Amino acid sequence: MKNRLVVQVGLAALCLLGLAGGAGAADKVKAVASFSILGDMVRQVGGDRVEVATLVGPDGDAHVFSPTPADAKMLAGAQIFFVNGLGFEGWMERLEKSSGFKGKTVVASNGVKPRSMVEEEE
Repeated sequence: MKNRLVVQVGLAALCLLGLAGGAGAADKVKAVASFSILGDMVRQVGGDRVEVATLVGPDGDAHVFSPTPADAKMLAGAQIFFVNGLGFEGWMERLEKSSGFKGKTVVASNGVKPRSMVEEEE
């Protein structure tokens, strides 16, 4: 599953590079990642062609995160939005809608078949 996530983030980063085209340093692709680990992956793949902001920092909890108006403004100015998916960011759709975000959303978990846990009977 980790490999699939890396591949999907890598493919999305290729989209980033396509958005950047032959742009100079001042024209970096503006990306927002829903949480810090995903943001780090985007930075590693996008390198100096991407400017990444994260909504939930390394000490935050994406499950209980509550976006602010500043977060909506940041997302509105982005070209691409990286999210985990699978219900990890319950607030994501509301934020996208309220911000007026018009860019591309990349869901890192697309194509991942989650495993369900079954508790053993005692």
